[in-house]
Amino acid sequence: MSELGWKYLTPEDKQAILRGIEDGVAHGGPYHVEIHPADRCNIDCFFCSTAALRGTDEVPMPRFAELLGELREAGTRSLRLAGGGEPLFHRKIKDFLGAIRTSGLPIENVTTNAVLLRTEVAELLADTCDQVTVSLNTADEASYAAMMQTNPRNFQRVVDNVKALIALRRARKSRSPLILLQFLVWKENYRQIPAMYRLAKEMGVDRILFNGLAFLPPEKRMTKAETDEMMGLYEEILRIDEYRTIGTINSFEQDLSARVAEMSHRLSLERSRLSLPAKAARFLLRDGFTLPEKIGHFRDHLRLRRASRASEGLESYCLIGWHSMVVRTTGAVAPCCILQGKELGNVYRQTVREVWHGEAYNRFRAELSRILREGPGWRHDEGADRTVDSLCGLKEACPIGTFYYKPDVPFLRSFNEKLAGARSVADR
Repeated sequence: MSELGWKYLTPEDKQAILRGIEDGVAHGGPYHVEIHPADRCNIDCFFCSTAALRGTDEVPMPRFAELLGELREAGTRSLRLAGGGEPLFHRKIKDFLGAIRTSGLPIENVTTNAVLLRTEVAELLADTCDQVTVSLNTADEASYAAMMQTNPRNFQRVVDNVKALIALRRARKSRSPLILLQFLVWKENYRQIPAMYRLAKEMGVDRILFNGLAFLPPEKRMTKAETDEMMGLYEEILRIDEYRTIGTINSFEQDLSARVAEMSHRLSLERSRLSLPAKAARFLLRDGFTLPEKIGHFRDHLRLRRASRASEGLESYCLIGWHSMVVRTTGAVAPCCILQGKELGNVYRQTVREVWHGEAYNRFRAELSRILREGPGWRHDEGADRTVDSLCGLKEACPIGTFYYKPDVPFLRSFNEKLAGARSVADR
């Protein structure tokens, strides 16, 4: 999953964000930019959430070259390629990726269906990209063809392309790009969850993301009995994996967070009841993971647990208006992928600086500032809030939310100090 390039920010960048939160303006950035290279797609998923916004455009290369220069001048640290269409479906995708490589800006994530992730494109991504998120979505050709409304042979093309990219990475003795494989679990394919897990492990991917569909009509939503069965299947694979390769179990169709947390806690208790020799034997002898993978997982688990303890009681709210922007294929600029229909400028008519420091963006920051000041008491005001919507101030409601900076405990503490100061001023 994209981490919005947070790891690339310098201490000075983070201080500029904190000053901007205090002042309500931007003192630097945008630090991370999501770009949509193409508005067209080579497959036709029935569940596509951006089809209604899609046209036939793609980013013109002359303006893109200028845009990269403006981003470097603005202090942008990283890019993400995603979009309303398939990002690799740009007619000059090799030139597009080559321009990014020449600019020196890293691509922290590409989200793709991977049908076009062929040799030359894979080599360019291996040069520039931290993560490739592949939307495979299901476990066999027939369900793939039905979900994606495409030729069933594309399923095997994607599997082969991913394996080839992993082989290229190994040949280069590199860990980049990490390969994240996404499955979209819903009423028609949830019984394939164990097969999805086996396929992902056989492909050799680094992370498995289980998500769900959104905005489904009632007849396509899961029943309670189906949801219960699905959670049982998740428990089956989680007992094996223990979050070594599974990165996410989530759904946009329904809130599974409480059930996933309860399941994870129950499995953790099962492991804690084992004797010390049994734990050692389980660690050393279990199949499916190499010793370095086991040790790495143990270290990651300790790091996350320490970060969770250190951040306990600290608040987090959306800071996207001081950190990142989305540039759509039409040149329209939006604050994030969730609010991509809310235009704050256009880089085909304005420079990046003019958009980022313009009236619309500053108004958006003012709306975010009200959320910060009012905290849990904030309510969406349809008359005053022209960009934020009801998700923006609700804890855990937005899938983008705050995950990208929450593990940065020093920043989170500093942010909470600013938050307390802003609220004390508001209360006077």
